[in-house]
Amino acid sequence: MAARPLCQRRRPVRRPAASTPAVTIDGVCGMTLRVLHVSKEFEPLSSGVARHIQGLAGAIRADDQILLTILAPVIGDPGSDLDVRQGGYRRLWSVLGEHDLVHVHGARTPIAALTALLAVIRGVPLVYTPHCYYDTGNWWRRLLKRAWDRTVERLMVRTARAVVLLHKGWEADLARRGLFPRQVLIIPNCLDERRQPGDTSPIQLEGTPALLSIGRLDPVKRLDDVIAALKTSDLMHAVFHIVGQGHDRPRLEALTAQWGLTSRVRFHGWQDDGVSQRMMAGCDAMVLASEREGMPTVILEGLLAGVPMACSDIEGCRAITDAVGWDGVFALGDISDLGACAARCAQSQVPASVIEAVRQGFTWQRKAAELVAFYQQAVRRPRPAGWMKRLTRHLTDYDNPRALGTRLRTRRIGPLRDMIEQAYARHGHVNVLDVGGTQRYWKILPAAYLASRRVSITLLNTTPVRQPPLPPFSALCADGCDLSQFEDGAFHIVHSNSVIEHVGGPERVERFARELVRVAERYFIQTPDFWCPLEPHCMTPFFHWLPRRLRIRLVRRAALGHWQRAADHKQAEFLVDSARLLTRRQMQVLFPTARIIRERILGLPKSLIALSP
Repeated sequence: MAARPLCQRRRPVRRPAASTPAVTIDGVCGMTLRVLHVSKEFEPLSSGVARHIQGLAGAIRADDQILLTILAPVIGDPGSDLDVRQGGYRRLWSVLGEHDLVHVHGARTPIAALTALLAVIRGVPLVYTPHCYYDTGNWWRRLLKRAWDRTVERLMVRTARAVVLLHKGWEADLARRGLFPRQVLIIPNCLDERRQPGDTSPIQLEGTPALLSIGRLDPVKRLDDVIAALKTSDLMHAVFHIVGQGHDRPRLEALTAQWGLTSRVRFHGWQDDGVSQRMMAGCDAMVLASEREGMPTVILEGLLAGVPMACSDIEGCRAITDAVGWDGVFALGDISDLGACAARCAQSQVPASVIEAVRQGFTWQRKAAELVAFYQQAVRRPRPAGWMKRLTRHLTDYDNPRALGTRLRTRRIGPLRDMIEQAYARHGHVNVLDVGGTQRYWKILPAAYLASRRVSITLLNTTPVRQPPLPPFSALCADGCDLSQFEDGAFHIVHSNSVIEHVGGPERVERFARELVRVAERYFIQTPDFWCPLEPHCMTPFFHWLPRRLRIRLVRRAALGHWQRAADHKQAEFLVDSARLLTRRQMQVLFPTARIIRERILGLPKSLIALSP
């Protein structure tokens, strides 16, 4: 219905009580199922999307298995005792972590897209209600909308566990846009089943007939068609009352003056819900001439109140009128048909059967139960690995020959193999010290090749092994920063892969580098590049470029890549400090005589390799 001005004092919102009783849901381990609804705004008195969320949330709240929160950057008067939180992009990550499932509302909105992305990263099941796709606007706006549909919208629809549509006809609309959800739920706009029809004193509106429109003033609503219909013979004495506000009002006022209809078109602005209902009771018919609607609640509200409705013949309106048996529809854009339909409706009454069909078929309480059942099913279902986990496996599953990490290791092995060949030519055998190494790493070279070059490999680590490795490997427990047990040049080749960044502060890094150079005839030292945009340990873009304090906060809030979520601040500090990536300049200072090779992926820095001359 209509809204109060946005400057009015907002109603205090309720926070969930700490003593909320926990109930047992199969697969949710005795916990209340926490559901988050996200929209770009929550102003139920002025927004159809917000009214949909409000009605759904009000019905779901009656289910003691669900704890529901609404998050939106802009909040009007919620109009009921709901847990509504005002917050935007900065709060999304933390709030998502507090919930078991997120339900996003609104097509082509950045906050919906970002919420979906963060939900995938955090592994939170996603449900998506696009509501309605408006394709109006100038050419460049339409171009942007098509580009969004082919990229962002397509990913959101594919990612969601279910896409909630307002009526069945939207499935064909999605298909025309190349959007194919994995599952579809039909949850139409509804009314509260406790709402009673025709129980308010009317405000008698002027006109014979008195026509009324309630809603946003937008070109897609085609209110200019209704104004033009006032000049038809059927509506020669009609007065059109417009309740609502929007950017289309100046254009409509100009058209009204141009056509000489100023005395027969009344702009009432926004009225509160009670006044709007009284105006509905005092009109002869309501008119909805929109060219695009998800599923207009105003039709349900009008018919339930016994107000005849003249509606454009579009899918969103037909989904209601066909279901309840109301025939007050006119051809979209046909001014004469609009005038005749409005006049006919104004002379008729809404049958009791239609009012009862609205009450029986379009109540939130019935539809909310279906959605709650799906929420529970979605949370019980094993969650697929999130984007971050899949990326981690793709980069670091070295047992998989097709993994990117394996292919990169295979590609970089050329210089190491050359060192082995040269050492074998000089000594007839090759002894290698691999600091921080594993047997698995050496699968990059065939066992037959290592045997043919008589390669022996000492794996040096700071923790002892449980079982001694088989030849050509041997194990040694020691600190790579202190190799005093070995003489200078004790090994033909010293190798280290992604270890130097883990040894500690700058002093230990320098000692580590000095010791490796001292005991080696030749060395091969690899480390991730500081200027790689993706931090390789937590698999989070730009993480290592952030301030330390912010990195600690992120590690406290979520599991990242190879890192589990930190249990406390101390553990978070330990994780953040466990990897100190080096730049090419720092590597050159540590190994002044070495040739520094920079590995790249798609032109971006990936890692650094220091090769002895």
